[in-house]
Amino acid sequence: MPEATEEFEDLSREELVEKIKKMQEDKVVFFEPQREIIVSNPSEETLNEISEIAHMATSSGEHYKFEVREMDIWNSELSLEEMREKYTRILGSYPRFIEWLERTYEKQEMFSIEHEGTYHALVAEDEERMEWARSIEGVRDNLAVDLTDNKSRIAMGAKSRAKIKEALLKKGYPVEDNSKFREVDEKIGADLKIDLRDYQEEYVARAYDEKAAVLANPAGSGKTVTSIGLMARIDAPTLVLVPQRSLVNQWKREILDKTTITEDQIGEFHGGDKEMNDVTIATYHMAGEKTSLFRKDWGLIIFDEVHHIPSQLFRRTASLQSTRRIGLSASPVREDSKEREIFALIGPEIGGDWARFFQQDFVLKPDVKIQFAEWESDAYRHKYNQASGIKKAIIASKNPAKKQQLENLLDEHSDDKTIIFCDWIDQGEELEEEYDIPFISGETDYEEREKYFQKFRDNELDTLIVSRIGDEGLDLPDAEIGIIMSGQGGSRRQATQRAGRVMRPFGDAKVYMIATKGSNEEDFAKHQVELLKEKGVPVTVEG
Repeated sequence: MPEATEEFEDLSREELVEKIKKMQEDKVVFFEPQREIIVSNPSEETLNEISEIAHMATSSGEHYKFEVREMDIWNSELSLEEMREKYTRILGSYPRFIEWLERTYEKQEMFSIEHEGTYHALVAEDEERMEWARSIEGVRDNLAVDLTDNKSRIAMGAKSRAKIKEALLKKGYPVEDNSKFREVDEKIGADLKIDLRDYQEEYVARAYDEKAAVLANPAGSGKTVTSIGLMARIDAPTLVLVPQRSLVNQWKREILDKTTITEDQIGEFHGGDKEMNDVTIATYHMAGEKTSLFRKDWGLIIFDEVHHIPSQLFRRTASLQSTRRIGLSASPVREDSKEREIFALIGPEIGGDWARFFQQDFVLKPDVKIQFAEWESDAYRHKYNQASGIKKAIIASKNPAKKQQLENLLDEHSDDKTIIFCDWIDQGEELEEEYDIPFISGETDYEEREKYFQKFRDNELDTLIVSRIGDEGLDLPDAEIGIIMSGQGGSRRQATQRAGRVMRPFGDAKVYMIATKGSNEEDFAKHQVELLKEKGVPVTVEG
């Protein structure tokens, strides 16, 4: 057991004995080469402490595995000395790990981008580091001229700065971006009409001070409200970017409901409307195509569903300048492994500690169960084996044998609000006809869709079927049970967003994934839940 440190000095003898007793009861094992922490039956206090300094990789019952990553060091609010103390107290004495910690911490101090009057410059800690950076393709191509042995002028445009940050981050060196953008003096009268939760106020303060951040709270914890709180604190022209036009009205309703902003102060910029105002809500597609039109003095840019930002068109919006920026996503992961680009383009992650929200009951920790269905028949299996590519996935997802398990679940949860997710339109239409359950897809007109959603909220309907447009483009009503009949390959993001529909703090919180045994759906389902497992969500496999 590590020795008690200075933080215990103000405790009474009884408090000290109790604290040490709790820490001794927690079984913490550290595997130094892999930088993995295994903790069994942890107290809430210990789990919270470890979550602050490590990334939860998996959990099973009362056993948790954490990993200490470079990103955890760089995103920490703790000083190097505070981190040394905390790791040593929790893990014990590991000199080689502490050496790695110090090297990793120092990496974030090696490079910075500084504002030099009318231009920006890349500055290295010393001549040797700068010479190495200039040899990297993504850095070299975006430098204009060398100013000194350790300073180079960056080519004009925010894209050059972003590409330099991406290139150095890929090499393991985060860049401290001290670009100075003029504080916008124009006020828009954005006062809050609601009280923020304590953690929302904390994240508003962090995002305000850091000027750029990615808010990675779990679904149901109020990321939108937090960003609106930041908008009110800045009280300057704001641009909200969304991936789909269907999200424009949702944002508009939230802003009108929670601030003193009036409807005539909100502009929409998408395929139908093209108006800018004190608050402008636009699609990434429109802002990416017409970037020049959006180059104005923004006090804040909000990047909703920020995991889209690395895509070729959407990333152009990252070059838009604002005094502050914040990205929102409960699942800032990508199957093309471009997560680092999200943070390089927008800012460091905050709010990714889901254990905090689960333990304080702000959101429910769902139970996720993967259920395997046998093939309906040998003929159906043969049809699958003869297919290739996407056709295999479609055949497996539509395996008729899944319906029996669906029926069992609907009977078991007949009193619960349930959403059934499926990726294929014809599958949804077939289930709609067979079970007389409304199916919502991109082909459902707005009025009909909203009618069903309101009936669901008013308990006149207890079950809905939704296509993949419900993953992030719709203001789906809260549910207690989620049943996933088919999914988008092994997308961790999709599974996380669907699970988020049942994580609101009421009723049950269960997610069932029905996959065909002996098909590629087996691997897809197991991969889809990886992010949920990392966040401490229990996942079991049945059948």
